Amino acid sequence: MSEGLYGLYPALVTDIVDPDRLGRVEVRLPSLGTTGDELRVRATLLSPYADDGQGFVAYPAVGSQVVIGFEAGDANRAYVVGSCWNGKETAPVEATRPNNKRMLRSRAGSVLEFDDTEAAPKLTVKTDGGHTLVLDGGSREVRLTHADGFGMTLTASGQVRITSNAPLDISAPAVNVHAATATFDGTVTCTTLQTTAVVSPSYTPGAGNVW
Repeated sequence: MSEGLYGLYPALVTDIVDPDRLGRVEVRLPSLGTTGDELRVRATLLSPYADDGQGFVAYPAVGSQVVIGFEAGDANRAYVVGSCWNGKETAPVEATRPNNKRMLRSRAGSVLEFDDTEAAPKLTVKTDGGHTLVLDGGSREVRLTHADGFGMTLTASGQVRITSNAPLDISAPAVNVHAATATFDGTVTCTTLQTTAVVSPSYTPGAGNVW
């Protein structure tokens, strides 16, 4: 093409594997050329953070729409300046007022959601299967919940609640509990009990108890 390519152009991603390992994607530009013979270029994918061996990586899917710009109008220096939704690919959520939420949603349905509601900010991580992690600034709670309903909650008062529908297993060389009192609703079973004193209305020493 002899004339320069100035401005921005819609394009469709055709390949994301760069044979030169330069982080580029291949695109075709339907508005440049004839049907079946559109201009195809490899375009550098812009990122909010890119450095040596590190950065933010999110390649667009093959077939998705992107917007292309050309450095100084040169067709050999193309850049993907962003992705966009259209009549075929729609946004994961619709805009609402007030504009308090920001979201990142993956193809598998995993969601990272920022809720900036005044006096009740919240960060939520959830999977399509129903597992959630909520950092609730309004209630000042941290909640980790399994899809089946059990989980753990850290409250503003410092209380830690763990709920489970199955045995809770702890494996460690030693478990130290520092508390003025420890309350057990059911039966306590152990192989060996070592104690310096027992205060109980009813207690029967047996094999394994060490005094």
